[in-house]
Amino acid sequence: MVDVLGLRVLVAVADAGSVTGAARELGYSPSNVTQHLRRLERAMDAPMVERSGRRIILTDRAQVLVDRGRHLLLELDDLVDRTALVPSGAIDVGAFPTGLRGLLVPAVATLARDVPALRIRPRELEPDEALDRLRAGRLHAAIVKEWGATRSHEDDVVREQTLGIDPIDAILPAEHALAREPSLTLQDLAEQAWALTPREDPSYRDWFASHQKVLALRPRTIYEASEFASLISFVEHGLAITALPRLGRGPLPTTVVPVPLSDPDAHRTISIATRRTSQSSPNLVSLIAALREQASTALSKG
Repeated sequence: MVDVLGLRVLVAVADAGSVTGAARELGYSPSNVTQHLRRLERAMDAPMVERSGRRIILTDRAQVLVDRGRHLLLELDDLVDRTALVPSGAIDVGAFPTGLRGLLVPAVATLARDVPALRIRPRELEPDEALDRLRAGRLHAAIVKEWGATRSHEDDVVREQTLGIDPIDAILPAEHALAREPSLTLQDLAEQAWALTPREDPSYRDWFASHQKVLALRPRTIYEASEFASLISFVEHGLAITALPRLGRGPLPTTVVPVPLSDPDAHRTISIATRRTSQSSPNLVSLIAALREQASTALSKG
């Protein structure tokens, strides 16, 4: 008979690739991990791991246990969370940088005051990695974004709920000829010099490239930087314009101005992803309520 703890240890060994790494992940000593592996091997009457150089690898039978057992462990953990009477304990939540700054950190502060028995452990992660960790049971929730047309991340494991729509503004030098317009389209800015994130940032750059093809945008020059603050610096010094969402953007210098973009998909959709088996837990209900309250304020700011 397979005991739950032995299965949990085996999954941790599979993820970490070593007894030492699994011990660190679980908060055990390496000798404890080895003992649980040996107990599991006796119960299964078969070896669970084999050594390959300095790493250990799973046997074929152990891999089958991990593939199926991971989901059983998640369902068991989520069942325990769902049956809690009040929010309590600790949960791990991933968020992309501006979502962390603009939504999660303020929500953590609210919950620390209003629900002191619940502790949120924030993790700064881009959406794809956060969703992978959520599916693997290494996060309880993930705050994710989509530029322009929304692509659902839902599947048999993950459920997604929209927190709000994050408008995208053109950011122009205050002395720019178009700076006093009530709104602009990307077509209005077709031949400007632009400051953009690198091509290695597909979410932003793909959004811009899709308009570049359809609208025949012809940027005079393109400056690249990963941080929003750096993109704003190009604008501040009169070298370029940029387009940025409002969430987590921070106060703008007095020498630049935001002008709303009226293109239909000039926005980001901000969502919270949870596992379907845990979405009704008191911990996540409290977290989502705090995030919704913060989003209603943060995403309405111009």
